Amino acid sequence: MVRRLLRSGLLRWCLGFVVVMGVVAMGQGEIPVVPQGIIPVPVEPGIVVSLTTDKATYAPGDALKLTFALNRDAYVYLYNLTSDGKVKLLVPNRYVQDPRFPAGKHTLPTPGWTLRVTEPEGFEYLQLVATEAPLSFYEAKAFEGDAFLLFADPARFAAQLQTLLVGRWGTAWTRFRVHRPRATLGVTTSPRGAAVWVGGTYIGTSPVSTVVAPGRIRVRIEQSGYETKSIDLTVVDGEEVTLAVALSPARPALWPPVAPPTWIAEGDLPAPGIGLAAGLTSLSIAADLWIEGLGFGVSLRPSPPIPNLNEPGPGGWFAWGPEVEGYLVGWLSLGRVGAVLLLGLSAQEMAWVPPWLPSGTLAPQVVIEPETRTEVRITWGVGLGVSGSGWRAYFLWNSRRNLVLGFTITP
Repeated sequence: MVRRLLRSGLLRWCLGFVVVMGVVAMGQGEIPVVPQGIIPVPVEPGIVVSLTTDKATYAPGDALKLTFALNRDAYVYLYNLTSDGKVKLLVPNRYVQDPRFPAGKHTLPTPGWTLRVTEPEGFEYLQLVATEAPLSFYEAKAFEGDAFLLFADPARFAAQLQTLLVGRWGTAWTRFRVHRPRATLGVTTSPRGAAVWVGGTYIGTSPVSTVVAPGRIRVRIEQSGYETKSIDLTVVDGEEVTLAVALSPARPALWPPVAPPTWIAEGDLPAPGIGLAAGLTSLSIAADLWIEGLGFGVSLRPSPPIPNLNEPGPGGWFAWGPEVEGYLVGWLSLGRVGAVLLLGLSAQEMAWVPPWLPSGTLAPQVVIEPETRTEVRITWGVGLGVSGSGWRAYFLWNSRRNLVLGFTITP
């Protein structure tokens, strides 16, 4: 590709692009030269631009936030120089199709979408171009197929930009590191073969080594015939820690083990009853446990179908998962007939869906996902039922599940 760029006379700024791509692919070390990206930097910028990230290093899965500032109103184009030699246009996108921003400081992403850092580890580069006139190097209709536009030919992308950059414009770039913090922990014991737990997770028998997340951890070591040993320590990113532990023989017990007292004689507590309930007008199922006239249970109501992610649709909050309800229910006996009263709480994950949702996973480092929240509601219900010898049936109107039919087997 370098020869092709040399023939096209773009050596001045393509060398910078090659440096960026090479360092991104290596993913380590400091950069001896300032990368120029895939467009030239104006000698006297007509628009003053700055671009920063909220952190210098992100672990895979972290949310990425950007801040940029303009000294005047401008059209903003932000793209990602990916580690596989492509250009991913981040702004404009499906959710920000009008890239004109007023002068001042701005934060990305805007509400409704999230930029999330993913593997591989290494360095990622972002470049922002601000122009006084819009650049027509793409068609907005392309956002129907992908939330972000991908340009697989950087040389062609650069040539398009160069022909369109007229008038006043400015540019800024920044980089961040993708790195998963880790430390190495090795454990040896005397005698060998002791069981080792790190943070409550069994990792094997000594000698053993494992990778742990930096921070404070607890190591527990157990061996039959020896005293259990617990060690608290703090490890930092990149550290290699080795624990050599000598186990002490277990001391004999001073008193023989005593069986716990039997506090409750058989038959002191009433036998529990088991109940099932199903929604008649809304798909739901519930199970509960009864002690005489009081029961507690859990219900599950699947979420309705989510919007088609590949077709245009209205925005708003949509159910993104099943609704789970925990409740207390009481039976007020009036002879064979009884009243049913219910009070509980339900929780359901909701997602804010813009007019478009991303289709599939976006690569390589930056992906998009809906903004979610958990919605908690108070639930209640009233109903009537009948009881017989060893059973109870009732109809209940629930504030979330509507009409419910329940049946309980009682002792």
